[in-house]
Amino acid sequence: MANPMTRRRYQPNNRRSKPTIPTANESETNSTLSHEIFDECEKLKQKLLSLPNGNPETRFHRQELLDQYNQLILVDLDFAIEKKIEHDLWTIIFKNEISSKQDQVKENHQHPMKRAEIQTSLQTFYEYARGYYIKLLQDVVHSYNFENSICKLTFPFLQRRSQSSYSTRQCKEASMLYFIQHILVHVGDLNRYSNHIDLAKTFYQYAIQTIPCLGQPYNQIAILHEMKNPLSLLTPGQNQLITAYYYVRSIAIKVTFPLAISNLEKLFQRLKDFPLSRYEQTSPHNEFLTLFLQIIAMINLESNLEGLQPFLDLFRKLVIKNVHQSQFIQMISILMFTLHRTLSLLPRATPSKQPEIQFNFALQVLILILEQCLEVIQLPLSMMIVDEQHILPLVYLTFAYLANIFKSKTDLFDHQVFKQKPTMWNSLAKLLRSFGVYATNLEMNKDKNQTSGSLFNRYSDYPLTEERTLECFTPLNEVLKAYNFKKYDGNDTANEELSEKDERQLRKLRLVAILRTLSQKVDEKTKNKLFEHLITYVKDDVVYFESSSLPTIPQVPTSNFGVPGDRRTIQKPSNDEGRMYNSNGAVVKTPRGGRNVALRQFFEPAMAAAESASKDRLMSPSHSSNDAVANLPPPPHLLEHPGAWPQLSSVSEPKNLFQAQSSDPTESQFDSVWKSTVDPKDQFSFQPSSSPQQILAPGLMFSNSLTKTNFKP
Repeated sequence: MANPMTRRRYQPNNRRSKPTIPTANESETNSTLSHEIFDECEKLKQKLLSLPNGNPETRFHRQELLDQYNQLILVDLDFAIEKKIEHDLWTIIFKNEISSKQDQVKENHQHPMKRAEIQTSLQTFYEYARGYYIKLLQDVVHSYNFENSICKLTFPFLQRRSQSSYSTRQCKEASMLYFIQHILVHVGDLNRYSNHIDLAKTFYQYAIQTIPCLGQPYNQIAILHEMKNPLSLLTPGQNQLITAYYYVRSIAIKVTFPLAISNLEKLFQRLKDFPLSRYEQTSPHNEFLTLFLQIIAMINLESNLEGLQPFLDLFRKLVIKNVHQSQFIQMISILMFTLHRTLSLLPRATPSKQPEIQFNFALQVLILILEQCLEVIQLPLSMMIVDEQHILPLVYLTFAYLANIFKSKTDLFDHQVFKQKPTMWNSLAKLLRSFGVYATNLEMNKDKNQTSGSLFNRYSDYPLTEERTLECFTPLNEVLKAYNFKKYDGNDTANEELSEKDERQLRKLRLVAILRTLSQKVDEKTKNKLFEHLITYVKDDVVYFESSSLPTIPQVPTSNFGVPGDRRTIQKPSNDEGRMYNSNGAVVKTPRGGRNVALRQFFEPAMAAAESASKDRLMSPSHSSNDAVANLPPPPHLLEHPGAWPQLSSVSEPKNLFQAQSSDPTESQFDSVWKSTVDPKDQFSFQPSSSPQQILAPGLMFSNSLTKTNFKP
């Protein structure tokens, strides 16, 4: 038998160096040639698989099979994809060899020299495989004259050929995109094997951009974050959250990657049994994400559901202090996935035994996060942890999802968790009112080509930033299918992207539209409202929201104002009659002085006390309704010397209260009280007052009766 290496040397494969390129019109010849090449590939494949490991002919047959696969892909890509040539190319030519060498490295861990030699050989094979795939991708794109944004990123200097310069082959666009994604995923795998983590993630993200509805690239990114990377700047909790998020994305998608289901179950199994003391002994803020994932793991695996409440109580305390936009969007996505699973709308490894209990707990966690985020928005500016614009994407996604599942689960908002949150609905209504959205801006026009009008009409097919992140996410399919992701992919100059300001406004309009639609839902049979937590109405063309569960504001006690007998109360108007509106229809708040309780506590008691001290107050019928404490007569000893009692001007007199008094003792005895050389404490024998002392605002001189105990020279 001739030496295979000699045969290779003297009988080179001319198809590899100069492949036959049929014209586009030779479809029959193309089909015949494709079948011939495929038959040859099958023979070489069976021969290669029958050879044992280490056989010297293995390398030769592998190279020959590689040449045949390469030619078949360049001749007829559609036929090659149909016969799964790309899968055999990766598995038989590259993956089997990589697995064999990796096993040899593990077997020789006690032989450093041999182990280092195998590792060097393995790294060389990685480089060869990467180079081959990049070259194959370039050849395929060039041969089929294909061009898209990923090709421009991967090959920035690749020029598209003119149709007249060379006859090109034809293939389906779906076949080309699938093949490009397949190559990008495996180039990412090869970089991951070489510990080039950042480069591997870049190729996985390119693969997601090529076809977002295939689950394999998401699974590979999850594996990437599950690896222990010493150079990573992420905390263990952040890595676990990202890992769970990408496993969820790999499952909740049009083409699910089957291995992601088992991978997610393994991750949950590692997280579900952590004791509560783990979070109490260490800094709970560092373990916040791990606590969240443990709650999700316990819900998904139905593990110790009766002991889940203490974990939820601890999570409630920590959630408001750990608000971060990107993390919360990932958390909300995982919760949407969990809720969708409990509704039997997504695949799982084992069927659920208690779907209703799982749904209750998952919904409770979702509303808990929403409640805390709305509470953060209501804080004063000096205490605000996060800006409103970072919370709105989360609020928008949450209600977009709830409105989506509300279509199939009409009793959703009758759940007890919604009825127990009056403060949350009040905060949400206040937030929506602050947008000041006009009802005319929410009306959809029939003319789709209209270039004027509100953002809501002109960009009805525009995906927001958070929606681009969740493209092809199954729980939001009904929402996302209305958007044109290709139109606004950033590479089409004819369709400019919205500015950050306009995108914020568009998000507000869509959020108001969702909640307005929910608030107007009516049961066709009973004519009852299906969503009773918010009331919406339009006044002066502005859309208003009110919470239907707004708690009654109690009356303020009389002692708050410091004046006995003051029966004033602070109460918000319960209807529109008590409100004031400006010309634009916005509610006008009362002046700041009227709202400031501290100012009222000082000025109003002072004025009331000054009136009560005048000599005309006792005879005035207008003050007869006040308490008796304010109208006590002077002590008996002062009645014997009426001139010694300080006289204040009457209310009806325009005399200045603080003007200088006359020094003539015949006009007034006022100064004799203060300027007499006689010791003041011996001048009058005061009797202690039996009435309790009133606590007044500081600075009031004549609020109480003048007694010996409070008299000072």
